[in-house]
Amino acid sequence: MRVMGPIIRAIGPLVPGFAALWGGLGSPAVAAQEADPRELTLDEVIDMVRVSGPKLSPDGSRVLFVRSELDWGKNERDSRIWVVGADGLNPRPFTGSTDDRSLEWSPDGRWVSFTRPVGEGDGRRRQLFVLPSDGGEAIQLTKHVTAVGSYRWSQDSRSILFVASDSLPDDTEKERKNGDDAIFIDEGPNGQTRGSWNGVWTVGVQVADTAVHASRLTPEGRIVGSFALSPDGNHLAYAYRTENRRNAGHLSEIALRSVVTGDEEMITANDAPESQLAWSPDGRAITFVAPDLESWELDQGNLYHHYIPTGETRQLMSGVDADMRGYRWHPGGRSIDIVALDRTVANLYRLNVRSGELEQLTDLTGIVSGVSYDALHGKAALQFAGPSEPGDLWLVDLADGSRDRLTEANPWLEEKDLAEPEVVRWNSSDGLEIEGILYAPADRPGPGAMVLEIHGGPAGVFTRGFDADAQLLVAQGYAVLQPNVRGSSGYGDALLRGNMNDIGGGDYEDLMTGVDAMIARGVAHPDSLAVKGWSYGGILGGWTITRTDRFKAASLGAMVADWRSEFGTGFNFDVVRWYLGGDPWSNREYWTERSAYTHLDRVTTPTILFHGANDRTDTMEQSMNFFAGLRHLGVDARFILFPREGHGISEPRHRRTLMIEEMRWLHRFVKGLEDWEPPERPAKAAEKVAPIS
Repeated sequence: MRVMGPIIRAIGPLVPGFAALWGGLGSPAVAAQEADPRELTLDEVIDMVRVSGPKLSPDGSRVLFVRSELDWGKNERDSRIWVVGADGLNPRPFTGSTDDRSLEWSPDGRWVSFTRPVGEGDGRRRQLFVLPSDGGEAIQLTKHVTAVGSYRWSQDSRSILFVASDSLPDDTEKERKNGDDAIFIDEGPNGQTRGSWNGVWTVGVQVADTAVHASRLTPEGRIVGSFALSPDGNHLAYAYRTENRRNAGHLSEIALRSVVTGDEEMITANDAPESQLAWSPDGRAITFVAPDLESWELDQGNLYHHYIPTGETRQLMSGVDADMRGYRWHPGGRSIDIVALDRTVANLYRLNVRSGELEQLTDLTGIVSGVSYDALHGKAALQFAGPSEPGDLWLVDLADGSRDRLTEANPWLEEKDLAEPEVVRWNSSDGLEIEGILYAPADRPGPGAMVLEIHGGPAGVFTRGFDADAQLLVAQGYAVLQPNVRGSSGYGDALLRGNMNDIGGGDYEDLMTGVDAMIARGVAHPDSLAVKGWSYGGILGGWTITRTDRFKAASLGAMVADWRSEFGTGFNFDVVRWYLGGDPWSNREYWTERSAYTHLDRVTTPTILFHGANDRTDTMEQSMNFFAGLRHLGVDARFILFPREGHGISEPRHRRTLMIEEMRWLHRFVKGLEDWEPPERPAKAAEKVAPIS
């Protein structure tokens, strides 16, 4: 941890919108036919039990969470709400449905709330349910005409606020079903696809009467994002915008609305996107996250404090490079508990609101996420993923940092030989120090095959969480280098901005000098290299194979090959503002020159491409054109398109196909294994997964 004065320097969050825009999805490899039983296999990864979303009860005695298991026959995962004692004992299902989502405790601990779909066919909508915390029957709280989205309890536990889309008049809805369904792109609530206005509603928790009427709190003609009710229940702070253009997320503002009178005042009026609203416990301040108070800067995100009595807004942690992944006010009102990523690890911290000092509460080598607290913030339930742990749940004492395990979702992993990643550093061509993560086969006597993996983003980052992709590649004899090139999060704003107006410039040099460093170390053989990446990783990977022929194979997913043709069909706010600048007309030559498609005739690397058919972030035509061009030029190429999938590949059977075909490609062109075939999927693979203990 880097210290500056009394303040611990952490790092800053992903730039707003990047997670949705670029993604960080990789594509893991498949196991060999004669696999060592201690080696991790593809189907073991696919069949893993997942636990997530821990919710600690206000009294700290129980933890609710979601347990997800694969149903291969249905090609989907079934998720259920479970409960476990704070001592880790007696884990059991809490509800019987596999469709329950978004669980929360009421502040007084008497109720558990969640959403569940109600209705049949096209009329199926998620509604709010509550269940007594000591057991009983679930009670449907809402019968809203549209689905219930995000929601929050009032502090007194008497009501719940929720977001729901506006409904159309019956005659309009009827005409739409009859085919009058043209989409007026970027007009009204429509963006790239059909949209809806929405609003914040409130419903009382009157459990004796299940037909509770919900009341609207916000005006029509708005799209609401984050919202928060004041502790006394009298004021609603919410971020909204009045149009839904795809590249105009910055046109959101924060309003403060009286629940009693409906009077409203604006907290912000700028060109920056605001999110993650919260009230101080005394109700005198609102905190929110934004990249800047004036404009949409390329920034890791900042936490701002708006003091209502004076109208003053100030930045918290102004001297801290903190990649804040979430925060919550301490009930005492003097501090804020946050999750922050520092380079390749994420931990819990406590921020003193007045002094700005940041105290580290946990010191774990991995990724802390999904944190919830008891009423006094004495304990926290969280998910922790480390190099050999895919993400179990723990209860942490915030006074001394000690922790107790709540779940062991995949105990069979103890029997597997997993690679321990090493943090490596090297100097790029301009002298800038670059950090990355190296996975290497432990028993390899000398240099061998290595895969250069490029993360999504550009503001993504490789961390020391559990990486099944890398572990599977290592099991197949490949080393894996994951560089956090300039443009990555987790290293402060200077590095984040390192590839502004320079996509394919310094970041490309960071990759190549990293490969050279691994060759010099004796990890990689110069004649056995491959490159892979998804989203920005696919973009920079595609650019890389137009600059060099040193890679024997490339695997590229969800790429953009031609910036100019993608301008209207995909997202472009970051490209226009930061990564290329201008637009395809004012900056024509640069947009053309930095497109891999322009230089396609330089490519000799055999390339496999993957894309989701419904990807509207980076459109599938980009991969199609790249593939068609490679085939036209006589370069070995293959393109696999996945129906129904968006910017990531989520269906289990699609994931397995992607893994297999990528490994087949790597084996063929890096190792010369022309006739390699993966093992058949075990008939009862899921039975290997032990129950939670």
